[in-house]
Amino acid sequence: MSLSIVKELKVLPCLSLLTEEDLERIGNGLEIKNIKKNDVIFSEAEPVRDIFIVKKGSVKLYKTSSDGRELIIRIMKEGDYFCCAAALSGERYFVSASAIEDSVVVTLSLHLFKKRLFGNIDPLTMKLIKGLCNRIRYLSSVVEELTFMNVEQRIGNLLFRFAEECGGGDEVELSLTHQEIASMVGTVREVVSRVMSRFKKEGIILDSNVKGFRVSKERLLEMLSRIE
Repeated sequence: MSLSIVKELKVLPCLSLLTEEDLERIGNGLEIKNIKKNDVIFSEAEPVRDIFIVKKGSVKLYKTSSDGRELIIRIMKEGDYFCCAAALSGERYFVSASAIEDSVVVTLSLHLFKKRLFGNIDPLTMKLIKGLCNRIRYLSSVVEELTFMNVEQRIGNLLFRFAEECGGGDEVELSLTHQEIASMVGTVREVVSRVMSRFKKEGIILDSNVKGFRVSKERLLEMLSRIE
């Protein structure tokens, strides 16, 4: 990497604390790319290839619903970096990115990102970092559900996640109150009670008591597939 590029990168806030030696160490893998207005940089669910830093211009990170609605998660400006969480939590982008205006981005390949920036981190610290990145991914999915899904879909997805975490066969016992479900999906208890009554009539909820209820994962998944 040339000295001029090192100096250019050092003024970016996210790299300002790195020494020239640090920048030289990661510099051989850095590329500077010109992105035209409205060009898509990557799409949601694609495998992570690069980590990005906005050198000039602006980039929007967004999610798109199945019917084409768009939710902008954040607009990245000069000096902002993105895709670190995706790289460390599952290696797939959980948003899409496109240029709002003609922009310049600095890219670092996923392989070099892990090798040069995280190669010397001890395993325990790495687990903590990955845990934080997984929480970011989870919060991103919550925002998507609240924006694009109706309350029945949100409740169904929540129950399916909890059921999957329990493991076992098709029928799983869940210890959740209607109020707890309401708080987690952004609605009120009365709405949850109505939806749960419908689930019971459809055979998704098999029985319930004061401690919780039993749910069929197979029937729940069938219902979610129908209403997508």
